[in-house]
Amino acid sequence: MTTVTSNDIQELKDLLSAMRQENREQMISLREETREQIDTLKEDNRQQIETLREENNKQFINLHKEITEVKIITAKIEGTIQSQAVLTQKIPDLIEKVGELKNWKQIAIVAITAFTSATITWFIREGNLKP
Repeated sequence: MTTVTSNDIQELKDLLSAMRQENREQMISLREETREQIDTLKEDNRQQIETLREENNKQFINLHKEITEVKIITAKIEGTIQSQAVLTQKIPDLIEKVGELKNWKQIAIVAITAFTSATITWFIREGNLKP
């Protein structure tokens, strides 16, 4: 068996004290590194969030412009439809007039035929109007 002396105990105390001090320094160093990493991550996240906000704002502005353009186009289309509604109401009247023109065509054909027949007959009678 070996005997433990007070010098051995003192050496163990000093060794433990040194280890504790070293552990404290390592813990402090780790805390500082962790804080630096966290701060770096926070800054990166802030920058990413700011970039995303800017992109979202640009997309929102573009969507707003497109919606405005669609509203303008829709208003133009509605105006065109309203102006054509008057024309659509006149279609039955126009169809009736076209029907009347067909009758006039028939009358004109009959008149031209009558005139041609009369002219031929006149030539046959040698230009006399006597019966």
